[in-house]
Amino acid sequence: TGAGFSTHDGPIPINQTARAKARAQRTRANRNSHSKYGSLMDPFYVPKVDDQTHLIQGGTPCDPKPETPYRLAEYGEESVYTLILLRHGESEWNSQNRYAGWCDVNLTKRGEGEARAAGRLLHENGIEIDHAFTSVLKRASFTTNMCLNMAKQHWVPVTKTWRLNERHYGALQGYNKDTAYQTLNIDQELVMEMRRSYATRPPPMDDDHPYWHGNDRRYSKLSKEQLERSRAESLKDAAERIMPFFNSVIVPSLREGNRCLVVSHANTIRTLIKQIDNISDQDIKQLSIPTGIPLIYRLDKNMKPVDPNCELEFRYMVQPKGYTWATSRQHGFHGVYLGDLERLQDIQNKRDATSRWWQRMILRKISKQLSEEDIDDCHLCFYSRHMKKHKDILETKHIWYKLMMKMKNPEFANMLLLVRMREYLESALAIGKHPYIPMKAYEKIVDEIHLNSAGEVVDPFVSLEDRQDREERQKRWIESLSIDLEDECLIK
Repeated sequence: TGAGFSTHDGPIPINQTARAKARAQRTRANRNSHSKYGSLMDPFYVPKVDDQTHLIQGGTPCDPKPETPYRLAEYGEESVYTLILLRHGESEWNSQNRYAGWCDVNLTKRGEGEARAAGRLLHENGIEIDHAFTSVLKRASFTTNMCLNMAKQHWVPVTKTWRLNERHYGALQGYNKDTAYQTLNIDQELVMEMRRSYATRPPPMDDDHPYWHGNDRRYSKLSKEQLERSRAESLKDAAERIMPFFNSVIVPSLREGNRCLVVSHANTIRTLIKQIDNISDQDIKQLSIPTGIPLIYRLDKNMKPVDPNCELEFRYMVQPKGYTWATSRQHGFHGVYLGDLERLQDIQNKRDATSRWWQRMILRKISKQLSEEDIDDCHLCFYSRHMKKHKDILETKHIWYKLMMKMKNPEFANMLLLVRMREYLESALAIGKHPYIPMKAYEKIVDEIHLNSAGEVVDPFVSLEDRQDREERQKRWIESLSIDLEDECLIK
């Protein structure tokens, strides 16, 4: 029993020593304390929520937020929020004209070049990025990395989510877009409707499909309902998974002053454009998204798109850059493409050819759908008994009637080839010399209208920098301000 020692039956447990008791007391004190000076080495320490910064900017939970929230400037680049949308570069299945959807396919060499060219365009135009978003598919992820590297902004934080994936094409995934309807025994016009319409779904994907994603680890956290809904998506279905992420993650990042880049897929970007510009279901199908060309949106304090034609320049004093699409502006499109004019014109020509091909297919199908039931329902048709025996002879009034029924649908009302065929038939009926049209002659007329409409279905791009009508646009802007002031005075 020497000094400083106590009598006991064995060694003291380590958690009962004086030092251990003091450490435990300090731990309990720190756990119950709300002080912001707690140690991060303490596993129980959680900083106050009010003192946390947004991790998007590279902060940690203990970093304080800026003293003042971000506010837009009165004019200049900092007077508007900046959102850049970019479709991934050309993929292997893009070049093979196959439905990709959620299938993970690589970029082609051309696609890699497009991704780097997009970064070069951002760098040359002085577009800085603070936060990037992309999907979990490698064609978008690789495009993001290549674009940021070329823009000399490789350090920008990137957020990846399955919610920015391409629209899921269901059972069509992996099949060629031109022959899928034959392979799966689906009506060709229905397939085109699924590709272009807003609410039509493709056939759902089964578990035994070679590209079923249900066993992929990257989707392991999807709920049973989410996985079931992802078997096939319309553009509307895709919007229901994309927009919650956009509104809850991307918009707050924008409001913190971050210039955001979203690198994704054609239908994902089409969905974002539809919501930002409030484009109708009928008009959104006419909007084609080119690969590897940055699309810039400037948003005001209410997250509404700023008109790049006059408002951006004269109200916010931001120099307009890039090209707008004339056809798209008619539908309220406010995005501006950065790109080489030659490539934009090539994209325009391809889009024009695709639109004309679809419209030609619709006209040909109308002639093949003529039947005796349709004739009986149409009081305008006087189809002779002896003419019914000749299936290759069509009645002009009957074709006109079927075409008018088709064009009652707003989705088809403004299609150029359908409008021109209607004008041709009405002209033939007015003359009264062509009550009947042989099938071969009808197809020849369709082909002629198709060729004569080349370059007219899609309007050209317009450069915002090279325009010479600045004085006229400024005059229109002043007039619009006067009208707004008059309306404000009347309201008061």
